[in-house]
Amino acid sequence: MLRALALTLTAATALALATPAAMADELDAVYAQVLANPTSTELNLRYAQLAEQHGEFRWALAAYERVLTNDPKNAVARDGLQRVRRIIQPGDTKKTIEIGTTWQSNVLRETMPTGDVLGYGSFRLRDERPMGKTRWRTNLAVYGEAYAHESEMNYASLSGDIGPIVDIPGTNMSVRPGIGGGTAWFDGRNYYWDVNATALFEGYLNGAYQWVRFRGGYRDYDPSFSSSAGSYFDITSHFAIQDVLNEHDSVSVAPWFRWSNIGANDGSFTDFATGLYTEGGATFEYARRFTDALSASVNFRIANRVYSDLGTGSRNDWSYAPGASVVFNDLLGPHADVRLDYKYEWNVSNMADHTWQNQSATLAVVWRR
Repeated sequence: MLRALALTLTAATALALATPAAMADELDAVYAQVLANPTSTELNLRYAQLAEQHGEFRWALAAYERVLTNDPKNAVARDGLQRVRRIIQPGDTKKTIEIGTTWQSNVLRETMPTGDVLGYGSFRLRDERPMGKTRWRTNLAVYGEAYAHESEMNYASLSGDIGPIVDIPGTNMSVRPGIGGGTAWFDGRNYYWDVNATALFEGYLNGAYQWVRFRGGYRDYDPSFSSSAGSYFDITSHFAIQDVLNEHDSVSVAPWFRWSNIGANDGSFTDFATGLYTEGGATFEYARRFTDALSASVNFRIANRVYSDLGTGSRNDWSYAPGASVVFNDLLGPHADVRLDYKYEWNVSNMADHTWQNQSATLAVVWRR
């Protein structure tokens, strides 16, 4: 019995050791055939697939590139090239720090305006790195703002998510499913907790980055606020066209839709709480880089939010917000920009006490690493 077991283990070990050697021999044999016939699609694809199995991803990359040189529409080679590039692409971490100050003419969003100045800071991290044969992306965002006089408006938030990047065969697009969560503080106490799941579709078209994100989640507000708890779902997106009027400009549109099923503790909502509503809108922008040191843009946002009828009538708000930005690139050193923003907001509601106007002007410094 023991002898039979020993023989079985010995045979299994020998087979395991022989398999990589056999694969390596096959890889060498196919490569010799490729050298004899370098334009053969069949041989190059076979070699690329063997190289992937053997973990020689750069050899596979070169083989897929050879196929596409002679057969640009080959779907197998295109998908393989995209897949291998993901695997061999090194890890990358991008960090953005922004510090600024904003003046607002109506910080409380009321019919009788109250002006104030706030200071804010944000930190954003985006990390991508391969784990095995899959590339993963992690996002982290920290934000906080404090007002000079209206301290009850002080706000801070923390959020993050993580998920793999999966290429969609036959396209230049990828999908990134992810799970995330976050929390926020408002008026000196916890505001809400949030958990969510996302699916981000992204890619490049004519050199411009395009994306659509689907997100669903559950948010639980502190009982001291008017909102309670519930689910939500939203779709956000961004589509851009480059070189519209000249080679240094772009036009973009960022439409969104949101459905909120978050109830109210006291049957009412404020402009700083969520609620039972459906909202849709879009931001349109024209941006242009005039020189390496100067960029500018103009934008316009329009949105419509319809609240569920809570017994006092259905509230219907339209908001309009034109704005403009000027960016002085690398003004304070490499990757250190100075940005000036202006925005005018006009909220029109069928309930007079929710109609208001606000102006804001921002001076910010942005560091990118």
